[in-house]
Amino acid sequence: MSAPAPIPSVPAPPRRLGIFLAYDAEGILDDYIFHLLREIRPSLARLIIMVNGRLTDESLAKLRDSCDDIHLRPNQGFDVGAWREGILTHCGLDHLRHYDELVLFNDSFFGPFRPFPEIFKEMAGRNVDFWGLSVHGEVTGMGLCPYGYRPRYLQTYFLVFGKRMLLDPAFLSFWENLPEFRHFDEVSERFSAVLTRHFADLGYAWAACCDTADLETDREHAVDPHTFHLFEMIAHRRFPVIKRRSFLVSREHYLRWGNGHQLRDALNDVHNLGTYDLNLIFAHLLRKYGAGLLGDCLGLNVILPSGDPPHSPAPAGRPMLVVAHLSDPTLFPFCSRYLKNVPPEADVIVTTDTPEKRNQLERLLAGEPGRRLTVRQVDPRGRHWSALLSGCRDRLTDYAYLGFVHDGPTLHHRETAVGAPFRDRRWDNMLANEDYVRRIGATFDATPWLGLLVPPTPIHATLFPPGRDPRPAPRPDAIVGLAEKIDLPPRLLRNRPPIAAGSFFWCRTDALNALLAAEWRDEEFPSEPLASDGTLLHALDTILPYAAQARGYLSGWVMTDRHASGEMANLRYMLEETRRALNGTPGVRLTSFDAFRRSLTTLRRLLRLTGLRGPLALLEQAGRLARRRCPRRIRKWVTQLRLLLADPRSHGESP
Repeated sequence: MSAPAPIPSVPAPPRRLGIFLAYDAEGILDDYIFHLLREIRPSLARLIIMVNGRLTDESLAKLRDSCDDIHLRPNQGFDVGAWREGILTHCGLDHLRHYDELVLFNDSFFGPFRPFPEIFKEMAGRNVDFWGLSVHGEVTGMGLCPYGYRPRYLQTYFLVFGKRMLLDPAFLSFWENLPEFRHFDEVSERFSAVLTRHFADLGYAWAACCDTADLETDREHAVDPHTFHLFEMIAHRRFPVIKRRSFLVSREHYLRWGNGHQLRDALNDVHNLGTYDLNLIFAHLLRKYGAGLLGDCLGLNVILPSGDPPHSPAPAGRPMLVVAHLSDPTLFPFCSRYLKNVPPEADVIVTTDTPEKRNQLERLLAGEPGRRLTVRQVDPRGRHWSALLSGCRDRLTDYAYLGFVHDGPTLHHRETAVGAPFRDRRWDNMLANEDYVRRIGATFDATPWLGLLVPPTPIHATLFPPGRDPRPAPRPDAIVGLAEKIDLPPRLLRNRPPIAAGSFFWCRTDALNALLAAEWRDEEFPSEPLASDGTLLHALDTILPYAAQARGYLSGWVMTDRHASGEMANLRYMLEETRRALNGTPGVRLTSFDAFRRSLTTLRRLLRLTGLRGPLALLEQAGRLARRRCPRRIRKWVTQLRLLLADPRSHGESP
């Protein structure tokens, strides 16, 4: 009888020590951090948390449930200083010998989008001594790196070191000899760019979980892969995180190295994966940063089909209300056509300011059985805003979603040919047809971090010059007074709004709850004639995206595919004609949008410095200034511009 086969031994899981760095200027740790710690904790035998600066009592209490040790320290040395202290003071070489791996990571990224056990298992099969999640190619750098450039290196927000390195006194020596870094550039040049090369030179093998060697270029054109190749990495290379810094990159910078879509496409892919709650990301970002900055990097544009498909049954969605304030009888037929596009499952309240207009509207909007529509007479003070906030206050918070439209002046103070497209644009992008309105509700349902959608501001004809917002900016005191009434944090008002909201909008009522549920009285609103600026109405036009941000929601544009197509054609034409008009102008560079904008800024500053006393006198003064203060490049184009103004034909231009 043969002996039984031996039972194969199962190797013990690696014992890992984790050292995590957290820092927040306000001492608040948001939920994305606790999610990260919960996800990685089962893979660690011990977790030490280093905190730079202070913590609120609430954050400290939550953190105690996530780790073995917490050490608060002065906010010095960035994450490197905290890791160094953790390794040298709270561990030491003797303690490190008890572990198979050391994991150093910080709070500068969101994730994971893949399970950590899967990542650790994959990297164990690579047979390397240390690894990270991503790698940066060679780059020229700022001259601080001891190698004379920044060699190819693992990005240091997440690093794992194996047993062979933990047993080597050279590993501890590396940390002992690190200086205290006082500037972020020093960290990049003298730590991040040094660590990988230093240990590679000692004979240790390394790898990146998501290798992007094939995407790297020469040193002069190297870019962060986790920013400018983010979608490729997440969608096709299983990259498991997004760095916070990716949300702080300006759209101008995104356009310098790409098409500006990387971040939003990556977020959409993460959302479709369904493995990570994007609310964790937006809750942190909306607390820390201006919604305008986030709007630029995300490009929050919702474009929905506007064609009339066969009628689809009403979805089992959340309750929706549309409020329309109509006071101009000449526009009643126009507005009523759009109000009939509200799906029958939604409620409609129409407000107006006289009994005669109310009777006229009731007759015009009657005759549709099953439609839940009421007409209310309201006080004329405050126009459409008082009609909504005071006249309909008893109904607003009963609904999940609210749409608001009105027949405010778009025709009377401008040429009809200019005002009519503005009017059509607002109403069509709000109420194109029944299915379009349903899709707006479905967009809110599917995008829990979205709180406010508005039609884009016009850029045609005489509405072009102001750009983002065709209305004058309200006086600060009007905004501050309104913010105090609805308990809006004053710090939000220091940020640029993400959109020019105005008073046509769709919203999640929770996003504007502070505004909609406030106690409003008719006498709070200004009476006619209204001032051109500084009133409560102007402040209300501006406050909406701030109010949404205070509740933790983002804001964006909404438009039909038909309007989006026309918008794209208009913007492309305007850009091409601007380039054509400026092409050949001395000092104006068209190599990229970034270079174009900066050259125009330089030109504007120079003109401001030199005064406006006639072209040639201006250029003479500019030349003198250039010789004393300005760099050689400015002196060169000042000379070229002087020649051009003196004799336009010498540069091939018509007089």
